[in-house]
Amino acid sequence: MSIGGLIAQFGKCLFVYRPDFTVASDGQSARAYSREFTIHGFIQPGAQSSDVAQGRENGRTTTTIYVEGCSDVRIADEIHDKVSGTDSVKTWRVTGVVNPGFLGDTGAAAHLNHTEIECVEVEPEVSL
Repeated sequence: MSIGGLIAQFGKCLFVYRPDFTVASDGQSARAYSREFTIHGFIQPGAQSSDVAQGRENGRTTTTIYVEGCSDVRIADEIHDKVSGTDSVKTWRVTGVVNPGFLGDTGAAAHLNHTEIECVEVEPEVSL
C-alpha cells in the first residue's frame, strides 16, 4: 500500500503546537507552546530504546508520522493526538522533517511527495 493510501485509510487529525521562547522575570528562559494548525497523518510507532542518564533509566519511543504533500512542521514543534473517548493526549516532539520528493534534483516521482516527520514521544508531565 502506498503512503497516500495509508494516510487516507488510517490517518488521524493531529494538532501541531509551535514553541515560543521568552525570558521570565527571574531571567530564565521559558518555553510555551501555541497551537498553530492541524495535519492529517498516519502514525507509525517505532522502536523503544532505553538509555541511562545520571543513574536513571530513560525510555524513548520513536515515531514517524507521514503527511501527504509538504507541511510546515518544524523541528522542536510538538504534535498532539487526542485519544478518543478519554482525557489522555499523546504528545510527540519533532526531531526531524524530510520530504523525499524534494531531496536534491532527483526527479522523484509524485508518489514520493509526502512529508516524513520523525518524533520522540513526550511524557505527559513534560508536555505543554
